[in-house]
Amino acid sequence: MKARTLIELLTLSTNIYMITKDEKLLNNLNEMAQKGKVKLGELVDEFSGDENDEKLMEKLLHKAQQAKEEFEHKMEEVAKKVYEKVNIAHTDQIKSLEAKIEQLKKELSLTETRVAQMEYPKQ
Repeated sequence: MKARTLIELLTLSTNIYMITKDEKLLNNLNEMAQKGKVKLGELVDEFSGDENDEKLMEKLLHKAQQAKEEFEHKMEEVAKKVYEKVNIAHTDQIKSLEAKIEQLKKELSLTETRVAQMEYPKQ
């Protein structure tokens, strides 16, 4: 019971740490997005009146989609690395291991009984 509580506390503290890191990251991303909007607005104003406005917007949207996919991929990699470093065993895995230990104890007990019977056969 104590190990489970300890694991839950470690998981909770890790999640809180990741949330604070995510908040900092999101704040930085919001700043970058605001700067990007200004730059994009300047770019669109520069090309306004051109017949290629639709093509330009399509290219920009396509690039934005690619950047979003790359960002999601990088975030998945970061999350995987964090969980690998923390190496927290989930409760289900712990329960499964406990069940395997119990099964092995039963098998060991049966084996000990068989060995004892072989050593001291009934006369």
